[in-house]
Amino acid sequence: MKRLLVALAFVAPLVYAAPPAKVANPVDAVSFSLANVKLGELVTLAYRDAFKTPYVLSPEVAGDQRIVSLRIGGDSAGKGKADFIKFLDMMGVVIEKRGGIEFLTIAKPTEVEHEPYVYRPRYRDVNYLTDLLKPLFKGQFVNQRGVQAAPGAGIDASKQVPPGSAAAMIDKNADLLVFNGERSEIVKLSKLLPQLDVATGEVLARAALYEVTSTKDAGSAWQLAASILSSKLSISIGTGAQVLDHAVRIKTAGIDAVLSALATDSRFKVVSSPSIRVRSGSSARFSVGQEVPVLGAVSYPGSGQQPIQSVEYRPSGVIFELTPQVRDATVDCSLSQQVSNFVNTTTGVNNSPTLIKRELKTDVSLADGDVIVLGGMTETKDSGGTTGLSFLPAFMRSKTESNSRSEIILVLQLTRI
Repeated sequence: MKRLLVALAFVAPLVYAAPPAKVANPVDAVSFSLANVKLGELVTLAYRDAFKTPYVLSPEVAGDQRIVSLRIGGDSAGKGKADFIKFLDMMGVVIEKRGGIEFLTIAKPTEVEHEPYVYRPRYRDVNYLTDLLKPLFKGQFVNQRGVQAAPGAGIDASKQVPPGSAAAMIDKNADLLVFNGERSEIVKLSKLLPQLDVATGEVLARAALYEVTSTKDAGSAWQLAASILSSKLSISIGTGAQVLDHAVRIKTAGIDAVLSALATDSRFKVVSSPSIRVRSGSSARFSVGQEVPVLGAVSYPGSGQQPIQSVEYRPSGVIFELTPQVRDATVDCSLSQQVSNFVNTTTGVNNSPTLIKRELKTDVSLADGDVIVLGGMTETKDSGGTTGLSFLPAFMRSKTESNSRSEIILVLQLTRI
């Protein structure tokens, strides 16, 4: 009953679509107005009941389950079938005529030819380039696997791993970038790679760490440094230098001039003067001191065995770390400065020493050659006592009090190489 009703939907337009006098061939003057019909059933009914044309449907066309709706056709000869053929072409159905019979098949997708492209990076890491480019292309980068390796932990491409193993699923840190894709993508990739594979840039970091000893009345070490630099280098604080809280950036003098000016004051004692060359995006570390054993966690094997006390070695002394990022106009730098030492513990845990440290961590942005002076790591010591014979009354003995302050000043210059 359902097939009969659908067939009537095709036959009825043949009778009422237009006056017979205006139609050259009433069979070709067909109109369609259907909604939510399977494409395979629609093609079958159209060719069987409307067009009256010998036809052959491929299994793909006859069983096509796509749901379509259409309203096409007119009152001119061939208008309905011509529109229907355009509709089939839009749906990917190909019509081929052989000896008066129309063969309908589904158009096969055009196979796009892929070809490999090999690029040898000049400056950048293969994984870095692949991570940037992968979202832009449909093709495949050969070194990309199912699991991304942690930075600096890629598998050595020269070492063979068993196929299908967990190691085979991790990105390989190869020395060649291999891409397999369409020709148009390869052309696009070859234009992008020279713009991305550029030198990262390097930075020469020169620093000087000062320990400044003064009294409370002498002011902070940073104020002393600012005063010395103003007088020795004729720098007007606020014009030739940019002043922040406990920091000053000097643009008109190099670090050698700053160090020479501070050397004229005996209160400034050089603790360390590291000079490090580091690549943009990498970290550099300068450490002068010692590794001190410190008691760690205690584990209990059980079964009456003795507990095991672990020992950890912790660094102390002068530790300087920095990570620069070279930009077009500036150098952004994350730096850490620590001055530390271990002393005997007097708080009840006598088996492990106590770490006393003064540490500075900050992020700064400097132009090429700028000098920055950072301060504020202060340690104050107050001491007192009495002099005189112990058997004398307190008012007959003299009291002595002293106070001292030690502050750390860091002078840093970043120069692009």
